[in-house]
Amino acid sequence: MEKLVYYDQDSSRIRAVAGVLSKLFEVSIAGNLLEFGIIMKEQRPAIALFGFASQDYAFNAYHLNCIYRSILSARLEEKESHPQLSIFIMVRLGEQAFIHGAAPDMPGKSLLDALKALPSSDVHVIHTPPQIRKIPLIILSVLNDSKTLPVTGPSRQDITYPFADAHSPIIGKSKKFHQMIAQIRSYADKERPVLIIGETGTGKELAARSLHSWSKRKRNPFVALNCAAIPPTLFESEMFGTERGAYTDAPTRSGAIEQAHNGTLFLDEIGNLSAASQPSLLRVLETKEYRRLGSTRSHSAQFRLVSASSLNLIDLAAEKCFRKDLLFRIADFILEIPPLRERTEDIPLLVRHFCRQLSKDSYDIEDSALDKLTAHDWPGNIRELQSVIARACARRITGKITADDIEFLTGISRLRPGKD
Repeated sequence: MEKLVYYDQDSSRIRAVAGVLSKLFEVSIAGNLLEFGIIMKEQRPAIALFGFASQDYAFNAYHLNCIYRSILSARLEEKESHPQLSIFIMVRLGEQAFIHGAAPDMPGKSLLDALKALPSSDVHVIHTPPQIRKIPLIILSVLNDSKTLPVTGPSRQDITYPFADAHSPIIGKSKKFHQMIAQIRSYADKERPVLIIGETGTGKELAARSLHSWSKRKRNPFVALNCAAIPPTLFESEMFGTERGAYTDAPTRSGAIEQAHNGTLFLDEIGNLSAASQPSLLRVLETKEYRRLGSTRSHSAQFRLVSASSLNLIDLAAEKCFRKDLLFRIADFILEIPPLRERTEDIPLLVRHFCRQLSKDSYDIEDSALDKLTAHDWPGNIRELQSVIARACARRITGKITADDIEFLTGISRLRPGKD
């Protein structure tokens, strides 16, 4: 967990706010500004949260200046490189003028400018009162967005959870989405193999990366291998690596297992793994050892296995296309990713996210276009939605996406085969 230091002028909410924060962060409460400075120097937290409740401009400005000086002092005493510090200021909507007050030691600069100028720091403003339970989610949402420094108001409803790749966050607010997130968090630190099942395009690799990101292995490698893309003849070299001379012109090369040492190995579309390759993987899972191709030396296999499949592995096992003993090894926990048609509440959030990815320009989408998107069955799930939005953004002439801009592949006549 990331360390977070929390100081608040409003003592009545400290306990409640700290309670919800402690579910996601390692929280230290500063009873006063002196204690805040000590925590900054001794614990070097990654996040600092400050609550301002007073309506006294001068009092708030004084407090913010003291906070600036405490952080600066802690930064100056750090002998090593400065760890990134994200500063969050909670302030009542309409009463944030003091943050733009003059900084005593920086002529022409505001207190907000002074905070932004601190080494390896970024500053964000949270307008209160949001629901207390949403405060940690707002913080996570901001931390996960590397492109912007948003000012978050009480109307914000989209929730973004942290994940290793900030350009592809997990997004949603539906009941099924929250159930999925809870399951991912539950499995993250269990260390046992996880099998992720779901239709094509639902985001199984994204879920796997989240499992890794929220686990104790998060600082170690995440290595992904698509079993459907590996010919049986190349499986062992891709998985285990090779020694020089193992075959003609073979170099010494590490495989996926070695690259994922102490991290997570993600085997996508494991249902497509050939019958000839399955025993090799099973042996590694049973013995916790592997050998490079062309070597007689065994190496310890230290990784957490996460697999994914859009195929029904139970049916494949019944048809003897997939080994039952391998299925039992890879599926200690099973995580099911719901199809997009079962979480249509998330479509507007995903649409806005994809539009932001595709263009820095302002955008909007008409209700009729959203209705059309929500009514679609989405056989290709989120991947299909992303493709549809890419076409819509390319087609739009004005700043608004209309229903006419929404084009599904099934409705594109030029993709249909012509008559001979």
